Amino acid sequence: MNLAPLVDRFRKPEEPARQQAIAESYVPILRPILIPACAYYVFVTWEHWQTQTGALLAMYSLISMTTAFSFYLFHRLLSVDARIPLPRLEVITLMMHLFMYFNLVSYLLVYNVQTRYIYFVVLAFIFAITSATTRTMLASVTLALGTLYWFASSLPSDLFAEYASIAVATAFAAISMAGLLRRAILRQIDARLLADELTVKAKALADSDMLTGIPNRRAIFDKIDFLVEHRKPFWLGIFDLDGFKGINDVYGHITGDRLLRAAVDRARDIVSEGVMLGRIGGDEFIAIVPGNVTEVELKQLVESRIRAISDPYVIDRLELTVGASAGFTHFPNTGSYTAQLYEQADFALYKAKSQFRGQCVLFDTAENTEMKQAIAIERELRECNLEEELYLLFQPQYSPSENRVLSFEALARWQSPKLGLVRPDQFIRVAERSGYIQKLTSILFQKGLAELARWPNDISLSFNLSARDISDQAFVLSLLGQVMKSGLSPSRLEFEITETAVMSDLPTATNMIERLRSSGCKVALDDFGSGYSSFGYLDQLPLDKVKIDRSFIRKVPHSTTSREIVSGIIGLCRKLDLRCVLEGVETEDEMRLLESLHPDLIQGYLFGRPMSGKDARRMLSDQQRSAISKAPEQARTA
Repeated sequence: MNLAPLVDRFRKPEEPARQQAIAESYVPILRPILIPACAYYVFVTWEHWQTQTGALLAMYSLISMTTAFSFYLFHRLLSVDARIPLPRLEVITLMMHLFMYFNLVSYLLVYNVQTRYIYFVVLAFIFAITSATTRTMLASVTLALGTLYWFASSLPSDLFAEYASIAVATAFAAISMAGLLRRAILRQIDARLLADELTVKAKALADSDMLTGIPNRRAIFDKIDFLVEHRKPFWLGIFDLDGFKGINDVYGHITGDRLLRAAVDRARDIVSEGVMLGRIGGDEFIAIVPGNVTEVELKQLVESRIRAISDPYVIDRLELTVGASAGFTHFPNTGSYTAQLYEQADFALYKAKSQFRGQCVLFDTAENTEMKQAIAIERELRECNLEEELYLLFQPQYSPSENRVLSFEALARWQSPKLGLVRPDQFIRVAERSGYIQKLTSILFQKGLAELARWPNDISLSFNLSARDISDQAFVLSLLGQVMKSGLSPSRLEFEITETAVMSDLPTATNMIERLRSSGCKVALDDFGSGYSSFGYLDQLPLDKVKIDRSFIRKVPHSTTSREIVSGIIGLCRKLDLRCVLEGVETEDEMRLLESLHPDLIQGYLFGRPMSGKDARRMLSDQQRSAISKAPEQARTA
């Protein structure tokens, strides 16, 4: 018989999964044996009470009853804990064997009844069947048959030879039987483990992103659903790579894929203590941070990864750089279900990209209404016919000294069939966040040029540019191209920019303003005084006009300080040869107070509300007729 496999198994420990499976397979074998064995040793105790007296009765009864009680406890333990570890099961089987062994040996040491030697053979077979491990089986069978050999050695040589022969035959039979049983069990175990392994691998492939190896969208959302269902708190975040699309377009998808994997490797450092990082698609990723992590701890963790991702990458001897921005929300503090949490994190991401690029922004519950409105507006921006639904209104800018309108400001409006009249501040902000602002600007600018062409040559048009518009050189040049195609004089066009647009990237804004002015167009700084560095911009930017924020104008009737500030700005603009517009003049009382300040231009409801192009043309036509009618009278006076 080849004992090499048995020796190998004795020396080499099983894998943990295989060990557990072996233990679970032997529990059903042991459990049915223990109750009959318990009953047997209760019977043995009763038998001792019938045949023994004195000290022997006490000793034998103690041994047999301890064995019976131990077998009952072992049965209870195996019934309660079906997934008992293999080492613990091995200890139980070894103790069971020793109890049975001591019962027999203690009796034979006193009475040495030859007919009971055969019980060692029975024990050897029981030990072989009930041993969960090879080493327990070898040790127990050897102990039983070795003790049989020792007791038989005191017998006559012919009887000793018979018992020795029985011991050898029993050893081969018991070990063979145990080997067959164990092999059958192990085959079933291996087949089951292989099936489990293949199932796990298939699930892992189905849940993994093929490019980066991290969990994919399906796996991430399964995890989110699980956490929400079990009411476990967590942070959900979305982040994407700033500048990745340009690199992918210029250097190709192979380089882009390698850059993506390198960025993921750096981001993986965030994965600790249950944190899960997954890829949604493209250069957009999602992270789940479970537990009660504070806002400060979260921002520190995420922004450290953003800094790591933003370091340069060397790929194929190219030094490439991308940035990252992130938006996070919390369950259950800010959102209560998966779709809502995703929308909130996405909203926070776009806020980060538009206002806090390269940072982590946390969603605020106060933004829920704004988020819902923004989602509805963005959906309509994607699906609607902007050419038909967008239009302009025009508000006049009046010169008190010349007593006439010199220009109009173009104001964007959107009449949506589904949403109705959408407020400009709402849809412009959403368009900036979603990347639609330049499309809106281009459409509205074309409409503005078409209307300007119908006005007298001495009337100009003021048009607003967003921060994204002014930062894109190609887009600004495309607007100038439209001016050239229209045949209109660039001097009749004025572009308004806000302090916010300038603050986002002052060098780029300065460069774009110089380009606009070199083409003949004029540039105005809107909402002057609403920021913190307004007067600094007068020195740094090549401007033609300043529009004083209406917050100052509203305070003029009630505040001497505001009146002096407005007076000072008007005087400063006059000295710097800048035109100055007072915005928001609505009442005669305000105008009477402002007249003493000798304002250059006035814009407000007092001299005209925002009006259609047709109404603007009617106003200009009335203004021309009035000027013609006054010309003879002025000539006579002269």
